[in-house]
Amino acid sequence: VGGVMIMGDRGTGKTTTIRALVDLLPEIDCVENDLYNSSPTQSDVMSDEVRERRANNEELPVVSKKVPMVDLPLGATEDRVCGTIDIEKALTQGQKAFEPGLLAKANRGILYVDEVNLLD
Repeated sequence: VGGVMIMGDRGTGKTTTIRALVDLLPEIDCVENDLYNSSPTQSDVMSDEVRERRANNEELPVVSKKVPMVDLPLGATEDRVCGTIDIEKALTQGQKAFEPGLLAKANRGILYVDEVNLLD
C-alpha cells in the first residue's frame, strides 16, 4: 500500500489533476471478471481465487483496462470500504459469499479521498 497526499487551497485543481492522471496512466492487464483487478502474472497482486486457479493450471483470460479510480464517500461505512458478507446470496442460495468493498475495487489503482480532514 502506498499513497500520495495532495494539499492545496480550495479551487487549485487538486481533484481535476487526480482525475486527469487516470487518463495519463498506462492501462493495466487484469484477469477478466476478477473483482480485485488481479494481475495475471504477479502473484503478490492476485486474489486468492486467481492464485488458486493459476495453481490448478487454469487458463486466465486477460483484459487491459484503465487504472481504476474509486471515490471514497465521506459517510462510507466500514463494510462499504472493506467488504461484507453477501446476505442476498446467503439467504437465497444458502452459500457463504464475500462482497468486496471499495478497497477491492481500487486495488492496483487509486482510492481518492477528498476532504481528508472530515473523515472520522
